[in-house]
Amino acid sequence: MEKMFNPQSIAMVGLSSNKSNIPRLSLENMLRWGYRGQIFGVNGRNNDAYVDGVKMFREIDELPIIPDIVYSLIPAKLVPDMVERCGKMGVKRMAIPSGGFSEFGGRGDDLAQQTLDAARKYGIRFVGPNGLTLANVKNGLCLPFAPVVKPPLGNISVVSQSGGVGLMIMTHFKAENLGMAKFASIGNKLDLDEVDFLEYFGQDPDTEIIFMYLESIIRGRELAEMASRINKPVVVFKSNTTDSGKRAAMSHTASVSSDDHILDAICKDSGIIRIRHFHDFMAVAKAFKLPPMKGPRVVVMSPAGGLSVMMADLCEESGFEFADPGEAFYESLRNFSNAGVIKFSNPLDLGDIYDPKFVAHVICEVMHSDQVDGAMYVSFTPDMPSGDSVFKMMLRTDLSKESWGAILSSGKPLGAALVTPNLSPFKQAINVPIFNSPEELVRAMSFQMKYHTRQKQMKDCQGAEDLAGLPEAREWLEARKGPLGEESMELLQACRIPTPKSAAAASVDELEKALNGIPFPVVMKVVSPDALHKSDVGGVQVGVQDVEQAKKAFESIKSNLKSHAPEARFDGVRIAEMAPEGHDLFIGAKRDEVFGPVIVFGMGGIYMEIFKDLATIPCPARKSAVREALSGLKVYKLLQGARGQAPADVDAFVDLVRQISCLMAGFPEIQELDLNPVRVFQKGVMPLDMRMLVK
Repeated sequence: MEKMFNPQSIAMVGLSSNKSNIPRLSLENMLRWGYRGQIFGVNGRNNDAYVDGVKMFREIDELPIIPDIVYSLIPAKLVPDMVERCGKMGVKRMAIPSGGFSEFGGRGDDLAQQTLDAARKYGIRFVGPNGLTLANVKNGLCLPFAPVVKPPLGNISVVSQSGGVGLMIMTHFKAENLGMAKFASIGNKLDLDEVDFLEYFGQDPDTEIIFMYLESIIRGRELAEMASRINKPVVVFKSNTTDSGKRAAMSHTASVSSDDHILDAICKDSGIIRIRHFHDFMAVAKAFKLPPMKGPRVVVMSPAGGLSVMMADLCEESGFEFADPGEAFYESLRNFSNAGVIKFSNPLDLGDIYDPKFVAHVICEVMHSDQVDGAMYVSFTPDMPSGDSVFKMMLRTDLSKESWGAILSSGKPLGAALVTPNLSPFKQAINVPIFNSPEELVRAMSFQMKYHTRQKQMKDCQGAEDLAGLPEAREWLEARKGPLGEESMELLQACRIPTPKSAAAASVDELEKALNGIPFPVVMKVVSPDALHKSDVGGVQVGVQDVEQAKKAFESIKSNLKSHAPEARFDGVRIAEMAPEGHDLFIGAKRDEVFGPVIVFGMGGIYMEIFKDLATIPCPARKSAVREALSGLKVYKLLQGARGQAPADVDAFVDLVRQISCLMAGFPEIQELDLNPVRVFQKGVMPLDMRMLVK
């Protein structure tokens, strides 16, 4: 990968002097960007001796050296043969921007496979096809075939599945006073994909922030694990999340999409910053130009009271807390007040402090307060008539020098937003990042704060326990396959998870024996591989008081099943002790094709799918992650003790979620499982029903 971004020599296949020649645009990009390595042209279909000073060759094997990378922009049908010829020559790296492969299906799929087979045969790694491939601002490498103005050198590297979106990001760097390090447009990512480039950028000393625009994710688990190991912000914009987006992506470069809730959970767990608006790429980058915000305590300042009120709402909604710098601080502000008509508090309305020197002093005091983790300043620049005035001095004096000094001295962030029609001159003139609106400022600083908080949590937490070594669980699973119902509770018992006393009865004659040792009242549930949703077929009877009632319940359950599903197989009933009253919750898990096992938990019972008060996190789950996700659900307030009820045993439920997540992580043959309901008592927790799918 290092040679791909820092090649000493490049061969450009398909280059010609024709004015409409696309590879020539890539060549001119490199000449304009200042690339200093050797460049060779290859084209067997014309007689050019030179193109823009670059010597031409008719065949790739005529080159005087083996180039570090071959750029091949030729028709798709010719690409597999070119890869074969490059491999025979000893080439190990290629950039293939050509379109016409898997994005078209049919013949395109065949060409893609032939290209990949030839590359693997000779150990060639390549980026593409169907993308703009590579760029490196530092050394002038620029292979995109669209004319590109060189962006400022910076610390942001970009991975984009779409060439167009990648160019949009690149275009915004200069306007936002940001800079780019490296760029990878991966297109169909037939060989090298986002995980490969994430790994490289994670180790690249020129890269401090990583942007990723993705339309499909194939190696989701590897992406998350790689991001969690990288001590750099990884910002992901994932499109193709709706049915319309998926239809559009099928005609572009994406072919696989994943459940959006799972992606949210994976990003949160691995520390990936997931954005949903294009301009948040730039907003997040500006936030990370500032020192880390290590806590939620913020002071908001503005010369306009209305902006202060607006910021108060935005900050509270985003999880910030308003810092209290202390009464002595507020008292000191009265010395700077002009008319004494504003009561100082946080958010801080500075509309009565006219002298910019005093405002600068206030900013410094705020930034150096031990009670403050960071600050935000929002102002505006109204049109004013010519001539000096106190308001022009208040609203148009440049305080960037003092602000940047306070940022560096305190080691804390000061985010500034300026509400004005034309921000570009301000952004180019000063070092302090300028945000485009109050909303962008708060959103970006929230991303930054949560990123640093998450990084600390990930370092502090310990891994989940491993249940995979339990021999009883392994033995039980090896003997079973397919959809399983009530008998799944036996697996929980093997994992030392408490379950109700229960027994199965295949016929009425077996009832008395099954009831032996189970105290009345009992619950009886149908056992049938064709009726996993027991309540829907009348397959549950609760509060059964004695043997005679049990016999009647048995016949009723059997009759109900045949009435609702005549072809269903009836294997009898399972009898279990009635559990004490408590809160009914849900724990489920599934094995996602892209991201691996994930666990879902929250409100349970028969209305679970209606209220959908659920959280999702990857397996194996950290205890801290389970508790954090649970605390964000509405059902959490019930568990804490609502309307005079005693609080439930949250710790026991968190432990059970963690145990089930370890079960999913340790036994890949489990494809899905549902525990519903899981009853949470004042002391302890117990699954009352379970079903699962074993492959």
